[in-house]
Amino acid sequence: MELRVEIIGIGNELITGRIFDRNAGYAAGRLHSNGFKVTRILFIGDYPQAIRTALKEAQKRADAVLVTGGLGGTLDDITVEVVSHVFNRPLVLHPELESQLKRFLKKSSIPWDPLFEKMAWLPEGVELFHPRPKACGFFLEEKGKPFFFLPGVPAEMRRLLDRCIIPYLLHRHPGPGVLKQRIYKTFGLLEPEINQRLKDLESGDKTVQLGFYPNFPENHLTVLVRAEKALSAERKLDKLERVIEERLGPYIISKNDQTLEQVVGELLLQKKWTLSTAESCTGGLIGHRLTSCPGSSAYFDRGIITYSNRAKTEMLGVPKNVLRQAGAVSRETALFMARGIRKISKSNLGLAVTGIAGPGGGSPEKPVGTVWIALSSPKGERAVHYLFDGRREQVKILSAYTALNWVRRVLSDDSCLFSP
Repeated sequence: MELRVEIIGIGNELITGRIFDRNAGYAAGRLHSNGFKVTRILFIGDYPQAIRTALKEAQKRADAVLVTGGLGGTLDDITVEVVSHVFNRPLVLHPELESQLKRFLKKSSIPWDPLFEKMAWLPEGVELFHPRPKACGFFLEEKGKPFFFLPGVPAEMRRLLDRCIIPYLLHRHPGPGVLKQRIYKTFGLLEPEINQRLKDLESGDKTVQLGFYPNFPENHLTVLVRAEKALSAERKLDKLERVIEERLGPYIISKNDQTLEQVVGELLLQKKWTLSTAESCTGGLIGHRLTSCPGSSAYFDRGIITYSNRAKTEMLGVPKNVLRQAGAVSRETALFMARGIRKISKSNLGLAVTGIAGPGGGSPEKPVGTVWIALSSPKGERAVHYLFDGRREQVKILSAYTALNWVRRVLSDDSCLFSP
């Protein structure tokens, strides 16, 4: 029998449309891919009676309940108080959580306020997930049914779901046989395109489940296999992996939990190459991603933000007549930027990005979202034009991600310099 799970999202911002919920869909997908059945998703506001009713009804229907939101320190965060009342568990102070909050605030030069203490008062008998300063997840069992309470911040919610809740449920409700899963991060293909290429892999085979989950700007593919023995499951996953690699090929960024920048860093280390960047519209985002990896100084030499035309000329040697005739957002300028940063840094690779992130600055010839990415390498150089859709932040993220992904492909196969 499948474990039935209900998901409850709490917050006035969810039911008024101020914030688009990114938690329930992710949780439902991850639960489904691990063999659990999500029977209901409910969104409610920060109203005590509504929360009480939702918890009591979910307890009657579901085998497990996952709740997100309302664990912060503001006045409208009332989930904890309602849980205390519904399950008749008095609030008690958790000293370890309070100490961690104080350490975090002191480190951030934020004075302690008694309001912060609210986050350290939790219902009696709950078990803490590994607490973090901004929010804390916890769970309790009531009449044999687990209730999981997670922060509404998507990054925190996903971390606790993947590292704590999914393993807990799989341990408690393993189902028949052995369950094995692999996750593939992809970039450059839409979810329907991935589905179309792989749809036959689970056709008629109930032991195989595929899941497709957008995680902007990536799309993640999960492959779940159930078998009588662990070795059989691993062999089946290996067989499926060969097919997936054949059909998705260069769109696969990693087959584990590695980020794109980690993959790029490892490839640079393997080739003993260095990379330098010249950024305009991305404003240093590429450099930020690269330097988020420990040890990146071994392969990332420098990054220059040349936002103005004068900076492009003075720091990278982009000719003034090129900027006048072709413009700052052009193939010619991007190539001069990549060539210039590679020359002054003496790096193996010079990467450059210039574009119009918006919302203003576009024209009929160069609309918002127009981006040129250039790469200079020992094998040659090339600039490629893109037209990205979305808000300013999305255009910047897509530009940085596309540029880094091109570097990944070139490091894996030199011929990709001419086919990003």
